[in-house]
Amino acid sequence: MPRPRKFDEADVIERARRTFAESGFEGTSLDDLLEATGLGRQSLYNAFGGKKELFMRAFLSDTAEAVDAVKTVLQGAEHPIARIRTQLVSSAVEHGEAQGPPSLLLRAAVELSARDPEVAATVTEAFDAIRADYTACIVDAQEAGEIEADTDAEALGTYFCAVIEGMGAIGRVGTSRAALLQVGLTSLGVVPITPLGHEHLGTADGPWT
Repeated sequence: MPRPRKFDEADVIERARRTFAESGFEGTSLDDLLEATGLGRQSLYNAFGGKKELFMRAFLSDTAEAVDAVKTVLQGAEHPIARIRTQLVSSAVEHGEAQGPPSLLLRAAVELSARDPEVAATVTEAFDAIRADYTACIVDAQEAGEIEADTDAEALGTYFCAVIEGMGAIGRVGTSRAALLQVGLTSLGVVPITPLGHEHLGTADGPWT
């Protein structure tokens, strides 16, 4: 009879996720994973199959979390236009000055997508889901009368996906929160927001025009 596992699988995957996100797939050795997770070599192989298999478990976990985090904000209780603002501000606060945790989704997209079809497909699926959530939020804002009805919602959804993911990327190299917030202010400022939309954004939170 096999001996019961004496480790928390979710904790091991999270520790591996942080290690891969910091160092990349190629930059993470098996010894690095053993040190980060506290597992013995045989235990890691028995439980996960090897470095690539553990990477994929961590990568899929990180990707699902990233998609869910965007969906949670963009389906929140605020006015639709305010949900976009919340995401912009949160990204600036979380990622400014390299304060936020590194994203394994972004790391894998840059490092592995061009040569690993499985990773590429997962990255594409994740960003498609995120873009769809931004687009749906833009449509909600149009239906609420906050954004001009003739605006291309899909283009704006892609735009905000690019802006906010980009804010996370440049935040990781030390860009300040103030600078990232200015990116958010500028990006929201190019949207054709109606007078009602400006009213819903309010005036106390900054010059969102």
